[in-house]
Amino acid sequence: MKFPPLIPGTLIQRKNRFTAHVLLTSDETVVVYVPTTGRLTGALQPGCRVWLEANNDPKRKTAYTLLLSELPNGGLCSVNASTANLLFAEAVARGHLTAFPFPHLEKEVAQGHSRLDFRLSSPEGFCWVEVKSVTFVENGVGMFPDAPTARGRRHLEVLAELASGGDRASVVFIAQRGDARRFCPYEAIDPEFTAVLRHVNRAGVEVHAYRCDVRLDRIEIVEEIPVNI
Repeated sequence: MKFPPLIPGTLIQRKNRFTAHVLLTSDETVVVYVPTTGRLTGALQPGCRVWLEANNDPKRKTAYTLLLSELPNGGLCSVNASTANLLFAEAVARGHLTAFPFPHLEKEVAQGHSRLDFRLSSPEGFCWVEVKSVTFVENGVGMFPDAPTARGRRHLEVLAELASGGDRASVVFIAQRGDARRFCPYEAIDPEFTAVLRHVNRAGVEVHAYRCDVRLDRIEIVEEIPVNI
């Protein structure tokens, strides 16, 4: 997946969950949209370099969206949660994910009172997938969530119901940075999510995790990483 030309800056501070103040190289301070509900612990901190996408939509309250941040180790992190879904769809379409060899993909499919990210299909049947963006890594371990997520727990429960009915069901964690070598749930942040993940995995929900190569002009999934739950 390629990025548009990005605008460099320096993070001054995160104003609230969805906005931040950024100093551009022109010395102008701008308010930017932060496209995630996560805390971005370790991935976004005052003084770090960031890269923005310009937005010309007059209906938007901000003229920029924050897409990338520079990590303390010099690597890059993609902070846009929805990018993980785009990466998964792209990789499935190109046949790059051996765990998901499906020719057909539907997005945002309603299931009861919830919507799941994807329904993959083949003559053999369906595979339901919920994708989660991972931005926190500690000692090579990618962890999710970085903030409590009741919605994430509900998605896992829906996947378990589908698995019990005979469909394949999977939750996919995508580390949008290159330094994740394995994945585990962030139990200290959300013990309930961790407990539900373990329960649904025993009930037949698959758990997969991948890491990405992130550069200023593109991002792509490069390999599946081990999961410890």
